[in-house]
Amino acid sequence: MLSRRATRILERLGRSVQSFFAYYFAWIVLSYLLRTPWLLLGIVVVVLLRPFIPSPGALFRLLGRAKGLRALVEVNRANVTARRDLAVLYLDGVRARAAVPLLEEGLALSPNDAELLYLYGLALHRSGRHEDALSPLVRAVELDPRVRYGLPYLVAGDALAALKRWDAALDAYEHYIAGNSSDVAAFTRLARAQARTGDRDAARATLYEGIRTYGLLPRSMKRRQLGHYLAAQRARVTLLREPGAIVVALGIAVIGALLLGFAYGPVLAFFREPALMPRMGISERRALRDAREKCGKESTGEFAGRYLAKPRFLEEGEVFDEAPYANFEIQKDRIVSGSITRQEWCLGRVVERAPGKLLAHVTWRYGDGDDAVSPARLLLEREGELTLLKLWTWDMPRDSTPMIVELRRR
Repeated sequence: MLSRRATRILERLGRSVQSFFAYYFAWIVLSYLLRTPWLLLGIVVVVLLRPFIPSPGALFRLLGRAKGLRALVEVNRANVTARRDLAVLYLDGVRARAAVPLLEEGLALSPNDAELLYLYGLALHRSGRHEDALSPLVRAVELDPRVRYGLPYLVAGDALAALKRWDAALDAYEHYIAGNSSDVAAFTRLARAQARTGDRDAARATLYEGIRTYGLLPRSMKRRQLGHYLAAQRARVTLLREPGAIVVALGIAVIGALLLGFAYGPVLAFFREPALMPRMGISERRALRDAREKCGKESTGEFAGRYLAKPRFLEEGEVFDEAPYANFEIQKDRIVSGSITRQEWCLGRVVERAPGKLLAHVTWRYGDGDDAVSPARLLLEREGELTLLKLWTWDMPRDSTPMIVELRRR
């Protein structure tokens, strides 16, 4: 059994992480850490599987409380409350079949409990036993018409719709809306039932009433019912087949495809950040992205040309290796050198430009792989007949001594 402290932590996580967007965010983070952009397609899989997986909040509550409640059920056979609470956790966690026996045991102890009857009908409906769900739902509203604010009517309507008994489903939805006129999803379900019975005019009026209702809701309720509002708009296309709604939907699809096309390059570049990025601070990450975005858009100006290059300082006993400095050339927007392995400094944001001086953020690429890219600050400065190239890498303090390369024009 989980410790009390672990249970409390999981319950807090459950309260703070309610939205399915937590799954999408976690998938994006996983894709980035693995440097595998095609894993983002997993978000589409999560969207498609959404009806079959619990929300993050429900999952954490299930992990945090289920074992403790199961222990209470086993210890006290007459504990109806523990059975009800555990069944609710199972229902929220998309485990309706596991909730059914618990609710049957609870009803054996308390057969006239309206809430237990509602939960039992809900569990049967979600388990695919739609016909069996109707009796406990009807009994629940007979005992207490306001149990769960009329939700038994809504669940009964869903069960009847699954059985394709549209007239009866229409009646159940109307009963529910009579006491819950702010539920946008209920209007959409009622409109679907009306359309199935052949009354398309009533379906159109009901659907637009739901959309109008959404516009009248307080801001907090609008946030909670945004998905229901979008479902109502989608029903204008799939249920009513309105030409105007179809044109708008196609336009949104085209715009979305164009935006994805434009975003593909930047997103791919983001996922191909070098392996050293996790060790960088926020300012270094920003400097690298800024330099990469502006790479090739700044000019080296008066410094352009071909040079002979060598480092100004060598460590004691170090032999000068000409290979990294061979073929040294300052091009119009970058600096390149190297005979065996190519290195490149591409100008990003220019910090200072003056006669005989150029200070800029650069992307320093050593080799061909994306993992060999890092941000740096580069200074070109005239010193008599020489041009000095001074370089500060991302992990060097700003007041440290830079790497200095002496350049002499060919």
